[in-house]
Amino acid sequence: MTVVSYGDVLKAAHRLPRDAQVELAAALLRSAKSQPRKKARPASTVVLEPLSGMSIAELSALAEAVVAPGNQANLQALLEKNRLDALDPEEEAALDELLAQVDQVGLLKARAQYTLHLSRESGGEMPE
Repeated sequence: MTVVSYGDVLKAAHRLPRDAQVELAAALLRSAKSQPRKKARPASTVVLEPLSGMSIAELSALAEAVVAPGNQANLQALLEKNRLDALDPEEEAALDELLAQVDQVGLLKARAQYTLHLSRESGGEMPE
């Protein structure tokens, strides 16, 4: 059995003629409607782990982190090309990588902010 990644499936779907893409999307929607829905996990059950081994200054700096300006400009350009449906496969891979980095920065920022919040609640002591 051959295993194909989700990204490979999307790339193949993008190469289809527009009418075939519409037909594929309709078939996927029909299939999704016929399958029972799984219950979504409530947001209140998602656990955000605090960061450990960092000083208040380090956590504060991390909480204010941003994507590097060069990467941000590249991301904006790739997003615009994607909006125009003009990405080649290499650019699509680069966009996916940049978006993954943005997600990681966001998650680290959230964890740093959460850790700072816990520290303030405990009177300045760092959570373990």
